[in-house]
Amino acid sequence: MLAAITKVVEINIRMILHPIFRKGGFLLSFLILFFTGKTATAQLNITGKPGLIYVPSASFNPDGTFIFGGNYNPKKYSFRRNNRNSENTYFINLTLLKRFEIGLNLTRSNGVGKISGVGDRQLDIKYQLFKEKTIMPSIAIILSAPFSINNSFTTNALMATKSLKISEQLVADVSLGYGSPYYILRDESEKSNSNIFANMKLKEKKDLPYRYLSGPLGGVSLRYKKNAGIMFEWDSQNFNIGAYGTLFKKWTIQAGLLNFDQITFGTSYSLNLKTLPKRLKNADENY
Repeated sequence: MLAAITKVVEINIRMILHPIFRKGGFLLSFLILFFTGKTATAQLNITGKPGLIYVPSASFNPDGTFIFGGNYNPKKYSFRRNNRNSENTYFINLTLLKRFEIGLNLTRSNGVGKISGVGDRQLDIKYQLFKEKTIMPSIAIILSAPFSINNSFTTNALMATKSLKISEQLVADVSLGYGSPYYILRDESEKSNSNIFANMKLKEKKDLPYRYLSGPLGGVSLRYKKNAGIMFEWDSQNFNIGAYGTLFKKWTIQAGLLNFDQITFGTSYSLNLKTLPKRLKNADENY
């Protein structure tokens, strides 16, 4: 009797799980996509763009790369409530074309409850003007949409990046650029925000408590086998250092020391939505 009951339970479990884990099943396909596929640029800056700690780069990920993650920023260098509250920035980044990238980030202050609201949302686009060649570096322009009410935390910059091979396993990615000293302020209340083009004013970042990417900036990332690296940067205001490591070719953990006195850290995960792994292609063909 016990053997018969066990057999019935086993059959029912198989009937439930088979549509999910069979060849071509949704969950199996998702897991394969999640843990395989092309490798993207490991290191992302605070807003989720390929780069260093604060400084972005002109590097691009493969077409179809989708990255999500978040970073912690200490209160001394926070953008929303400088010297009052630390903040978290959550981001998603998608490489739509070989030269075009779009990013969305959400910045929320910590420890302010309902006062913080949803947070500051920012949409960014990045376009590669020139690809890297033997001598010439890659050059890209990054622009933030001017429609948000609080636009002080924007990335309007022109960047150049050159990869220098030091050895078979060690590569130096050198980035130099210039961040705009201006930003667009929309002097508008969230309760009456019905026109995204209303009340736009050109302001100087020098009037802000902390200036993000305002003036000359740059840095270098020394990466080892695409698995780990150390970073040194000048973010137009301070000198920062950091390090990162990549697990399973997809999951990156990073940390930095801002101006040698405050710690920032974060993590990100990358997927490629365009190129299916061979195992997934074969599973779909045989289904």
